[in-house]
Amino acid sequence: MSSILYAKNLQDVFYQIKTVQGLQITGGCTSVNPLPPKFLSIRNVAELKAIDKHERYFDFGPAVTIDELEAIGEKLPPVLSQAVKSVGNARIKNMGTLGGNICQPEVKGTLYAPLLALDAKLEYKNEFESVFIPLTKVETAPKDSVLTKIRVPIQNWEVEDFKRVGPYRTLTEDSASFAFLADTQSGILTTIRIAFAGSVFFRSLEAENALLGSRLPLHSVTILQILEKAADQFDLAAKDRELNPVLRNRFLNLLKYSLEQLT
Repeated sequence: MSSILYAKNLQDVFYQIKTVQGLQITGGCTSVNPLPPKFLSIRNVAELKAIDKHERYFDFGPAVTIDELEAIGEKLPPVLSQAVKSVGNARIKNMGTLGGNICQPEVKGTLYAPLLALDAKLEYKNEFESVFIPLTKVETAPKDSVLTKIRVPIQNWEVEDFKRVGPYRTLTEDSASFAFLADTQSGILTTIRIAFAGSVFFRSLEAENALLGSRLPLHSVTILQILEKAADQFDLAAKDRELNPVLRNRFLNLLKYSLEQLT
């Protein structure tokens, strides 16, 4: 039997996580997970449900639901919009939240890879201070802190590609999402982002750096070299984990296809 607590505002959240031993915060998750023995629902905390659009970025509260994200429509970065549309069904989108989707411990949710590629940042707060941490550097939440905001940059990309692999509208150990962003100038690749997230998650930074300044279209030899770097990074991220080898092949196939489309 699980004990559920509710918070009315952020101060209430801080108080309860400080005073209730073993308390875990929960949002609207988009997969089936067992409930912890003691958990705190934040769905009704107004500060965590806010959506603020600025000139160069969106700020989303972690309790923003997937269907609220979908309702933003074309104002969302296309790679994120594609991912949002692929999440579950109408019922899941109504219940699931952005924070719940990206904070799953075992298999990262569908929106994680697009947010990695977009250089999203997470804001964590405690009673005394707040800090923004790039998603690429987040390992665990700072002690006694709460995820309060997901900041998503707004930028026009020439190429924005999202793909989801695994069972249809179900999140399992074989599920993953892939995001690919690219910009060119005068036939030269000037910016590229490659992200993958599921049972293993990472930005393929070595492959990205190796590709900068490449002239398009990419030579087949160059693509093979990049795939080798990306494979090495996948293996490093998956170290000491038992994964279905199909997941690695799917990542490399998705990357190969995206690289071959650059012209």
